[in-house]
Order: sequence, then structure tokens, then C-alpha cells
Amino acid sequence: MTMTEEHKASYGSPLLLPENPSRFGPVTRFLLMRLALSMCVLQVIAAYFIFFTESDTATSLGTSLVFPGMGFVFNAMPLYFVITATLGLIALVLWWGASAHLAIPIVWLGSAIVSALTVNTGKIFVSSETTWGFAVPLAYVLAFGSVGFTLFQNEREFRSKKSRIPELNEYLTQAPTPIRHKNNRTPDNMDIELLRWCYSVAFQPDDGLVGLDYGEQFHSGTQLRYQLNSLSWALSLYAANFVPNAQGQIEAALAKVIEKHTDLRVWKYWRTLNILGNFDTNPDPIAKDNIMFSAFLGDAINIYEAATGSTRFDEPGSLTFVWKDGRTFPYSHHTIAEAVHKNFEKSRLGFYPCEPGWSFTVCNVMGAQSLFGHDTLHGTQLWEQVKPRWVQALDNEYATPDGTYAHIRSSVVGLSWDTGEVPGGHYLAAGSHRFADILPDYARRANLLERRNSEKKIRALATQVQNGKLSLTLPMTLERSRARKSALAGWNGIIGASMMYGEDALVSASLDAAIEQCGTGQRWPDRPLDAGMQAFGAHMMIRWSQPLSAGDLNVRGYVSPQGPILSSTSWEDVLVIEARSPDGESLTLTLEPLQERATSVNLSFTQLVPHASYSLISDLSVPEQAISLTSDELGQGKATLDALDSRRTLTLKKVSSS
Repeated sequence: MTMTEEHKASYGSPLLLPENPSRFGPVTRFLLMRLALSMCVLQVIAAYFIFFTESDTATSLGTSLVFPGMGFVFNAMPLYFVITATLGLIALVLWWGASAHLAIPIVWLGSAIVSALTVNTGKIFVSSETTWGFAVPLAYVLAFGSVGFTLFQNEREFRSKKSRIPELNEYLTQAPTPIRHKNNRTPDNMDIELLRWCYSVAFQPDDGLVGLDYGEQFHSGTQLRYQLNSLSWALSLYAANFVPNAQGQIEAALAKVIEKHTDLRVWKYWRTLNILGNFDTNPDPIAKDNIMFSAFLGDAINIYEAATGSTRFDEPGSLTFVWKDGRTFPYSHHTIAEAVHKNFEKSRLGFYPCEPGWSFTVCNVMGAQSLFGHDTLHGTQLWEQVKPRWVQALDNEYATPDGTYAHIRSSVVGLSWDTGEVPGGHYLAAGSHRFADILPDYARRANLLERRNSEKKIRALATQVQNGKLSLTLPMTLERSRARKSALAGWNGIIGASMMYGEDALVSASLDAAIEQCGTGQRWPDRPLDAGMQAFGAHMMIRWSQPLSAGDLNVRGYVSPQGPILSSTSWEDVLVIEARSPDGESLTLTLEPLQERATSVNLSFTQLVPHASYSLISDLSVPEQAISLTSDELGQGKATLDALDSRRTLTLKKVSSS
């Protein structure tokens, strides 16, 4: 089945939820059983020290092995138990946030050793020989209570989700096929300001990252890699949807943004994670794990190439990462895709880690997208080779009974929990394309289930649009990274959902309302919308995602634009806002001076009908003032604007041919 046929087939019978899902997939089950066995061995050792020896030292040691730090309670030193608990929380954060997998075992075993060594040391308010025997049963209560509560919670959630399967499948069977509306929107003033801002970021010096949020690079909204990803995707969407017939300017900006991924500040975080999690000092950000960098970059290149047709990053070493000591790691679009493919192939879980030991669903969807898009553009079979194991991992290791997927799973111990990044720790679809390219039938199911949960709210909100206006003010809420509050994140959700439900009037009104509430009137290095880069980048991606979404581009690949093309002009003086051919013969072109005024603007066109006469007329003039040009035998022609001191929309039309 070809990719096109597969996407057409997704509109047939819906993909239903499995009626008897297992609690865990085979790999997750193995990892959990290994963890459980390790804990059982630890408890046997602890029981030996507690019940089969007679020294207080051994009892203290065993009690801390039962539950971290409880040996200090046995020693009548409760303050040290509080210290151990605090260190345990810190270790948990380091385990999750920095892949320090040994942090918790070190605190646990360390507390046992230290408690054993401090049995008869000086104590506050009691004699040095005092012990509290109740600590032993209390340790068992805490240990078995913690495990029992966790198992109870997981079992309750599993049973609750499983009980909903018949109802959800009935809905999926009866629900109509969702039809996505695709509109050609004319760029407005905010679109232009956002485009200017993106160009300002792109065309600053190569080592310039001014305008982006900069801070901690591990788990926050200041991660530079994701900010650059969002700018790449957004500009690619603008290129495909608004200026497909004049891409000289936007392609250059896109290339600059993608090249900024090689800035050391963007990827140097990986060496720290690689040392802590893999005990590997290699700083290469592509070769092993780190799918949150390699796959996202690969997908950004896919969409850039599908939008512009440029193959500059297919060249060997076109993206070279230089470490502090001068070591270089040269990559290209092809070798990035090959590295992602290699990591998938050697992964036991089927998904491979973002950070050492932690495999996220969303990152692995991005990995699948990166391979799919590379296959589309270059005729390779990388995605098809990993797809069976990948889908098995999605269905068996990450899926829950109600059609959602766990956000994260440890590839070391098999545990998964709500990290706080995603409400509830689960979602129906993931990745920037939400399965639309890699698994269209899964995308349809997720779309239907999302509609079931939210369509009534959006339809009701649509009724509040009066005379094209939506009188609504949204609260300031934490953006997904929880690093900054903004109202724009909420507007993004409304705009995106309105597009999904085809509520075009609500889309337009919501875009205006978002600007009214969040607009700042500022330009780079400040932002024209009040938000962190996470919501800011997402907003540009959403508002520029029609008629073609990023998923559409990944499925389609590059398609040469029809009709006349503006091949060159004074790119440093002129902002090309719109360049589209509505009929494959004429060209609609909107220009604006980048500064206050541009004089003598030369326009060169290609893909004209050879030896034909054309008329270039402005919206500010009458037909008699049109500029005439004649194409040569190669279908090329030129025209000159005497001055450009304001925004102008030009129409190029053929009037006759020889």
C-alpha cells in the first residue's frame, strides 16, 4: 500500500479500541518484574538483618533497607530520617530531570549504612543506647503501604478505563468521518509582524539567539532546541501556504534558523545527560539516544525541504556540531535520519530515550515523523523498516484502554507516571503531526475521541461570535513547560480546536481576540505577543497551518508551485508577505518595505509563458498605470517599481502571447 493509498484508506472503518487490553506490554512487564524481584531480594536481606541477628547495628541497617531512612527512627534519631526523606526527593528529581539513575539507590543504601554506623552515637533528649523498636513494624507499614497504594491506584485507573471500552467503540463506530476544513487566509497585520520578528531572529549574526528565552536546557520552557524547532516549523508553513511562489527570502531565513541548531548553547546539555545516564563522555548529540534533539531536528528539515524544495541540508557535513575542544560531528539530513533509524533498531522497548533511560511517546512520534518525511522526500524505506516494532511498542507498551498513551516510561525499570508536563500524564495523540502522517487511522481515532470530549464546548463558543467579534478574555495560565504564564496558550487551544471543527468564523474571531488581549505592539527583540516562546511559537504554527499543515507537508513532500514565480528582488529591502498563484497562470504578490521606504525595486519572474505579454498592476493604481513586461524564450521577465513606501498588493496577469 502506498502512502497516499494508506491515507485514503484511513477514512474507511474506524480503528476500534482492543476489547481485552493487557495491563502491560511484554517489555514493560519484564522490566517491572525485574524491579519487583530486586525489591524482593532487598527485603529478604533486610529481614535477615532484622530477624536473624541480634545486634542493634544489623537491625538499624535492615530497617533502612525496608524503607529508606527508617533505621534512623530505630536509632531514635528522627531528624536524620527527615534529612533522608529530603535527599530522597532530591534524588527523585535528579533521576527524572537529569537521568541520574543511581541517585535513589545511593540515598537508600547510603541511609542504611549511615544508620548502622550511628546506632550508639550521641542523640538529642535520649541516651546514646536508646532504640525505638516500633520503627521496624512502621517501616514495613510504610513500605508495603506505599507499594499497595500505588498498585491500587494503577489497578483502579486500568479498570476504570477498561470499563469505558464498549461505550467508546460504539461511539467510534457511529461517529461521522471528521473532515478538516482548509482555508486560504490572507495575511493580516499580526501575521506580518510575526514574520518580521522571525526574520529578525534568523538574520542576526550566526551566533545570535537574541529574542529567544534562554535558561536551563534540561526541562523547562527555556530549552533553545524546541524554540528553534517551532520557528522552523512555523516559517516552513508560512513558506508553503503564503509565499510558495516567492521563496528566496523565506528559504534563506529558514536555513539560518536550522543552522542555529548547531550553536553549542543549544546542544551542549547532552554531554551532561550522557555522562549521568549512560556513563558516556561523548558529546555527540545525534549518535545515541537524545531523540528529543535528533528526531525533532530531522522533522524540521523534512518540513523545510517539503515547503521550499531546497536540498542544502542533504549535503554531507551541512550541519556540523563543534565541541569545546574542537571535535566536530558532521551530519546531514540523511545521516540524522540514519542515526534515528539505528537507535530504533537497537531499542529493546521499541521506543528509544530522549534522556538516558527515559522514553517519551511524543519524542518517539517525532522520530517516526522524521523517518516518514525522509522517506517521502528521498524514496528511502527507513520508516517502513521500523514501523512494525514501533507500532507494537505504541500499542502494547504505551497504550491505555481508553485510547490514550502514557507520556513517559522508564526503559530501565518500566515505571510510568504523571510528570506534570501533560495533564493526567496521558494524551490521545502526540507529535507535531498527531499521527496524521505516520498512522492516519490512529489520527482519525484520536480526532474522534477528542471531538467527543470537546466539540460541544467549541460549538457553544462559536455561538458567541457576534458581527465577527468574540468578547472573551482568557485567564493567564501556565504554559506547558510551567515556566511562564500567558493567555496565549489558552487562545492557541481555542484556535486549533476551531480549525479542527471547521468553525471558520470562530477561528477568525479568536485570532483577533488573541491579538487584542495579548498584543504588545513591540518588535524584535521584544515580541509582538505577550507570551513565552513555547506559546508564541505554537501560535505561529497554528495560525499558519492552513491550507497545508505540517503533517500534510510530510505526506506530500515537495511539489513545485504552479504559475509565475518571483525569483529575485531586493530581499534586504522588501518584505514579501504573499506570493500565490490562484489559477496557475497569474500571480498575487503583496510587498512591504522592510524599512520606511524602498526605491527602485527590481522584480524578476520565472515560469512565465515564453514570448508572452504580462501586466503588473497595483491595488493602489488604475489599469492604465500597469507595468508591462514581456517574457523571453525561457519564460523569464523583469519589472521595476519606482518606489515602495507602503504595503502594496500586485497582480501579474498574462494579456497576450505570440
